[in-house]
Order: sequence, then C-alpha cells, then structure tokens
Amino acid sequence: MKKTKKKVLLSFDVEEFDLPREHGAEISLEDGIKVSSTGLRKILKILDKQKVKATFFTTGNFAKGNPSLVEKILREGHELAAHGVDHFQPKDSDLAEAKAILQKGRKLKIQGYRVPRMKKIDYEELKRLGYGYDSSVNPAFIPGRYNHLNVPRKPFVRDGIVEIPTSVATGLRIPMFWLALHIFPTSLYIKLAKKSLQETEYFATYFHPWEFADILKIKAVPFYIKKNSGKKLCERLSKVITELKAEDVEFTTYGEFAKKFIQ
Repeated sequence: MKKTKKKVLLSFDVEEFDLPREHGAEISLEDGIKVSSTGLRKILKILDKQKVKATFFTTGNFAKGNPSLVEKILREGHELAAHGVDHFQPKDSDLAEAKAILQKGRKLKIQGYRVPRMKKIDYEELKRLGYGYDSSVNPAFIPGRYNHLNVPRKPFVRDGIVEIPTSVATGLRIPMFWLALHIFPTSLYIKLAKKSLQETEYFATYFHPWEFADILKIKAVPFYIKKNSGKKLCERLSKVITELKAEDVEFTTYGEFAKKFIQ
C-alpha cells in the first residue's frame, strides 16, 4: 500500500501594508499596496524556482489595487483565497464582499478564508456563502492577540467548514508563523517545522509579502519585525523550502488539503 506523504501548506496574506497604522503612523492605501507588491513578486520568484505551490489569502483592497499580480498568482498555478476587504478595518460584510471581488471576472470559486489578524470567524456564515474551509486559528497563546490553547492542533470540521490551524511545535505550542522565521535561527525553525510534521503529519504556516520588501527604513515598524526581513527573509524561506523538500513531503494548497476532510 502506498504511503501517504506528509503535507506542507505554505500561505501568504496578500494585504495592503498597514503595519505602520498599528503603531500610530499613517500610510496611504496606494503606498501600502506598492510595498506588498514588491514583496509578492519576490515570493513568486522563490516559489517558481522551488517548483512548489502555495495559497494566497488576498484582501479585496489589494485585488482591486493590483489585479495584474493577482492574475499572476493564478497563472502560476497557486490558489487564491479571501482575506477580507480592508485589512485594517475588517467588517462582517467582508465575507461576502471579499469573495465577490476576487471572483469578479474570473472563472474560479473562492473556497478559503482567513480573517485579518486571526479574529473570530462565523462558521455558519462561511458555510452559507459557499466557502469550504477557513484558516483563521493559530492554536497558541500570543499576548495581546489571542489565546487558543484549547483549540486542536490538527484540522477539524465545525458547522460544515474545515478549519486548518496554523502549525505550532511541541507541547508548549510554539507558534511557527511568520514572526518565528524572523526571530529564530533558521536551523531551529526548520527543526521545529519537522517536529510539527512528525506530530501532526502536516505543516501549515503563513507570511506577508511586505516582510520580503525593504522595510528597514520605516520607523513605525518594530525592530523585531525588521530583523531578518527583505532579502534575508527571502534567503531564509528558500532554505526552509529546500530542507522540507528533502523530507519527501508534498507541498500542496489549503484547498486541496481541505478536500480530504469534506465528506
């Protein structure tokens, strides 16, 4: 019997760069899209070179601000999913509006959703609107953000929606999301990613395109986020992908992964 390969799910929250606004500095929507567009181009080059596919959770603002890059995501065989409309000011109506924006003029059905900043999601509304899966849960404790220590580490189904939690490592539930690759040595990040793969048979993580752009000179960005950003993060992500590929895993999209949980 053929052994099922462990899965690696890479995802990117394609949003307008609004981090300065969280820290009291203004940035225009146009400039925010420009920063993220720069980073997104770098990400697509990395994925093309590595020959792996990913899922891009995209805001309505970005999709309207740079439709050509959204088309490039699709043209290169990646999955497009929804990430609200305005990243800084999420609304209940975003679930329907984001899907409508991304599907407009395109022959595709948006299956996935991720709430900006991993806020609480209405599964019943997702189901009503025709979504199949969500990835808005980081099953860890992050001060000032959320406490999801009681949430399962593995995918589960709630109200007909498949929830795909972001991976955490070890019993301490160390978050393996974007910030970890800035702070941890790359070798430690890879070691913990492999451990997560062994424990749950999948590894799901996410980044933002703006992390891969040049943000060092933007004063409103905290130092711990600037650390290992831009070119350094490109190199780190490339190494992570290379090391995980050596584990004989399968890189897949969230949409494809979710299918096995849908009866």
